Amino acid sequence: MNRTWERFHIICERDVGLFSLIQQVIANVPWAIKEQRIPIVYFGDNTCYWTPHGYRGRQTVWEYYFEPLVAEYPASTVPQQIRARLEKERPSPNDVGYLVNGQFFVSSHFGDHSLLNGATLPIPYQWDDPDAALRRKAKAIVDEFIRPRDYIGAKVDEFFNRHMSGRYVVGVHARGTDATSQQELRSFRHGSLVLPRYVEEIQRLLRIEPDATILVASDDQASVDYFVDVFGCRVTAYDSIRHRSGAPAGRGPSGWLMPAYIAGDRDTAARNGEDAVVEYLLLSRCDYLVHNGSSLARTALLNSPELSHFNTHRKPRT
Repeated sequence: MNRTWERFHIICERDVGLFSLIQQVIANVPWAIKEQRIPIVYFGDNTCYWTPHGYRGRQTVWEYYFEPLVAEYPASTVPQQIRARLEKERPSPNDVGYLVNGQFFVSSHFGDHSLLNGATLPIPYQWDDPDAALRRKAKAIVDEFIRPRDYIGAKVDEFFNRHMSGRYVVGVHARGTDATSQQELRSFRHGSLVLPRYVEEIQRLLRIEPDATILVASDDQASVDYFVDVFGCRVTAYDSIRHRSGAPAGRGPSGWLMPAYIAGDRDTAARNGEDAVVEYLLLSRCDYLVHNGSSLARTALLNSPELSHFNTHRKPRT
């Protein structure tokens, strides 16, 4: 990137899950580059992952877990007057954004607005998984800009070396909690977690790779326990914060449906974000991925374009 550019593209948060935010960044980076703007991620208190206490020595959500998109321009370089403007007039996730002082373009749009065709990377988030061409394009962005901090990389390497290295690993991501709640009104979420469908596909894989290890990642402890009951000691899982009891769904800062176990405690949510990034990176290093419709699983597909996968949640035939 040409470091002499003096215009900036500030990517602001939405009240959504962490991996929808990560996909937003992946989608927005090509737009910023096309407009010759330096991209800066400025995720603040309008997402439940933000905590006023900061996390791991950083004050904005992106930098809790990732390096700045451009090393010379962390969130702290956003001028105070721009931060004050963002506090008073947050960009709407429904609009493409607005320009401040002729130099700072601010946006919280995911990137799928009709006005942005050809500018952003079109990442599917409903029924469809990213195709091979999109995965290759996204991987180039991920490698250059979506760089986990060293402490996360160390946790990933330690777990991989202990539980996955030298083995055929079937990755499993089971998205539950608010996605299965009766409060969820979006049709592409309905019936999205059907665990016997996972079992059927995993059993098929085990006939081919009988010594395979199964790495299970989920936001719901009951799903992890289900796979342990079925597949026993071949199942391994990262020690992550998960939903264990009570209502599955809560509300984020602006009222968006979110998992209850993180919606009610910002510090817990920040820690859970770390766990989720570790799990995403571990799933990216598996040999095969079985998943339902989730942003975390689809981001793993973007990060690992050659990863074979099976989506258990198919669009009903009409």
